[in-house]
Amino acid sequence: MLADKLFNLTSFQRQYDTILILSVSTTINDLTWSTPREELLLQIDWNNVIGIASALSYSDINDHLDAALRISQSAISESTTTPTQKQAAAVILQSLTNRPAIKLAIEREFLSPDFENHLPLPFKLQNIKTEFEHSVNIGNNLVSLNKFQSRVYNGHLENDAISISAPTSAGKSFILCNIIAEELLKGQINVVYIVPTRALIAQVEDDLISLFARFDLQNINLSTVPQYDAINTESNVFIFTQERLHWFMIEHSDLPLHMIIVDEAHKIEDSYRGILLQQKIEEVIIRNPAIKVYFSSPFTENPEILLEDLPSSKVSAPINTQFISVNQNLLFCTQVPMKSNQWELKLSFSNKQFRLGTIQLPDRPTTEMKKMAFISIAFSANEGGNIIYANGAAEAEEIALILFDSLEENQPILSNNKLLIDLVKKTVHNDYRLAKVLERRIAFHYGNMPLIIRQEIEKLFKTGEIKYLICTSTLLEGVNLPAKSIFIRKPNRGRNKPLSHNDFWNLAGRAGRWGKEFSGNIICIEPLNWPNPPTPEKKKQKIVRALDVVEQNIDELIQYIDEGTPRELAESRQDLEFAFGYFYGKFITQRLPEERTITKQLSRLFDGIQKNIDLPNEIILHNPGISPIAQQNLLNYFKSKSNVIEELVPVYPEDANAFDEYTKLVARIGKTISNYQYQLNSPRAILLINWMAGKPLSYIIRATYNSYQKKEKYATKKTIHVVIREVMDNVETFARFRFAKDSSCYIDILRYFLKEIKRDDLVEQIPQLNLWLEFGVSQKTHLSLLSLGLTRNTVVELTKYITDTNMNREESLLWIRKQNIDQLDLSPIIKNDILSKI
Repeated sequence: MLADKLFNLTSFQRQYDTILILSVSTTINDLTWSTPREELLLQIDWNNVIGIASALSYSDINDHLDAALRISQSAISESTTTPTQKQAAAVILQSLTNRPAIKLAIEREFLSPDFENHLPLPFKLQNIKTEFEHSVNIGNNLVSLNKFQSRVYNGHLENDAISISAPTSAGKSFILCNIIAEELLKGQINVVYIVPTRALIAQVEDDLISLFARFDLQNINLSTVPQYDAINTESNVFIFTQERLHWFMIEHSDLPLHMIIVDEAHKIEDSYRGILLQQKIEEVIIRNPAIKVYFSSPFTENPEILLEDLPSSKVSAPINTQFISVNQNLLFCTQVPMKSNQWELKLSFSNKQFRLGTIQLPDRPTTEMKKMAFISIAFSANEGGNIIYANGAAEAEEIALILFDSLEENQPILSNNKLLIDLVKKTVHNDYRLAKVLERRIAFHYGNMPLIIRQEIEKLFKTGEIKYLICTSTLLEGVNLPAKSIFIRKPNRGRNKPLSHNDFWNLAGRAGRWGKEFSGNIICIEPLNWPNPPTPEKKKQKIVRALDVVEQNIDELIQYIDEGTPRELAESRQDLEFAFGYFYGKFITQRLPEERTITKQLSRLFDGIQKNIDLPNEIILHNPGISPIAQQNLLNYFKSKSNVIEELVPVYPEDANAFDEYTKLVARIGKTISNYQYQLNSPRAILLINWMAGKPLSYIIRATYNSYQKKEKYATKKTIHVVIREVMDNVETFARFRFAKDSSCYIDILRYFLKEIKRDDLVEQIPQLNLWLEFGVSQKTHLSLLSLGLTRNTVVELTKYITDTNMNREESLLWIRKQNIDQLDLSPIIKNDILSKI
């Protein structure tokens, strides 16, 4: 192969090594170079390397494409190359279908806007051919695609199902959203877009809103709420997590679905949530045999595994690409011996390392957190686009405070940052550290923060109004926050759980803002001291489904079921709990595959269990994350309390006896289908009541803090900063997730039992707790406003002015459109949230 021979030429490799050093060193403003720039330039024959890069650009090998991209971008941005050499480099970028890099070169005046006019005719014709081959007409719009996106689009036309795999910045979401737009333009359809976390829901929603405006798509019901007001004349696009999809399928089992997109589909390997994701995908396909299916994963080795369980009638194909949009530089940062404030940088590859030079820290880094802060300042020279990875929310706040103290005082606070500061103080607490650090263009970002604040942080980071962003593992969930540089030191995911190789490169994939930078830097601080030292090889991640892991250790599951699914063990082994629900659901619907080895073992086991379960199959299937044995135990409990059954019906959060009733409810659920710590029953009851009642987060935080202060043993232990993080965490992990799931099961079984004993009068009184808990509101008007895409903070503020608590979606939208939003006493950020959705 010609490209391989050229790539391996000794003369080329020598020059390419020099270009690597040159291209990375120029991104580090205050670097003391090991080899002077002038010496490096003398070693490069630009005509020679550009010619070879042109040949490499047609290869399918990752190293070749990376080299072609780096050489062309370096030639364009280098001040000593000629206009002709820059134009030749631009032709390579066109061949790579990297239009954003060309646009960036023009913006930075490295390349003339009319450069194409000066190209020889053969190159002009080649560019026209490339543009034609990688553009599609969608509606009345010509959409330009890169090579990867073209493959996805063609795969979409030729198959019923595709599983795509590509690096983080290849443009997966862009092409999938355009495919949705194309299908919507053809006629009325219903689409479900699955994302792994709530943090991603708003991001996808914003992308689709912008796209619908671009294509002038009207009458599209875009919703993130499982309960919605169906409008027969509209197409529907639903953006859900797998939990919301589960509730949606219960509420709307008769609504046909035509397309399902599973974003970050490799999350099918994530323990119990991966099992639930697999189960919901299978159910969607069973109910909608003609549905088109799209899986999207990052750099994975085996995307075809996601297609294995599809019906044989579906034509399917994996699309695995090597497309590279930006160069990524893996840098090892270590202290120079005997000089604690001088640190050496080395550029690392699988078979070689290059010493770039040293950076000088602003002070002695006497703690690990100071190393993170000082190195990011020295490396970036206080320019923007910096992400610092922290092992948890508390650490993120600590690094932010160190950065704050290290940067210049008396700088004017940017107007947008000031607006966010005001919102943070009102929404969270006056003393929330985020309000302080925003003054110096610093922020932190973690999953439990209010959505509207996270969204505004992301926006200000992308526009450069925030220069330093300290993030936690939320960044691994697919949140679109590309950076110029990412700083990492001994990274964990969860408590004392070092990042895997795959997670490291998933995180590192955020380095390099396509269309904003030519490359991205991954700065690994003291990498040889990490439990899992980073390796330069970007190995493709192998997807291992969580359910397959359980099957490989089937004896564990069988023992767990044999022992009656003890609630104490379920607490730590939710994968076994969900796997039991998955397989038992297959059993009662007669879908356990006969050819599987485990089927006979499980069938014998399930035969015995089924004889002791009185609950209808429908309820068992509605609650896949709770053991059928535990569900039956709850029914038995209700039977034993039939004489006082009215006392077991949950009350509304505004009920006069709500505190006592919810304390008892939490205890009841914690002793039957779950395993809660009884000491937390009372504070959890208060949290649930306030959350469902739509109380602002700031109110819940103040109430919790004041409660701690009244208890002497907590007075010196719980600072306001600890309380803020704890409340946010309890809202997300207990109220919105754990108790929402458990109380949904409780209500299902209670409703069934009440009907069995002819107490329909009580059935009508049962509140819809799962939705109220998921969204933190309990009025129909609240839910209707949320279904428009508004955040909870916006809804809580807006409903101060709304007297009708029972409006549907259309009535809520009409009410907003009748208002003069500027006359309402709302934060400009909240006003923007409203205006962007209507």
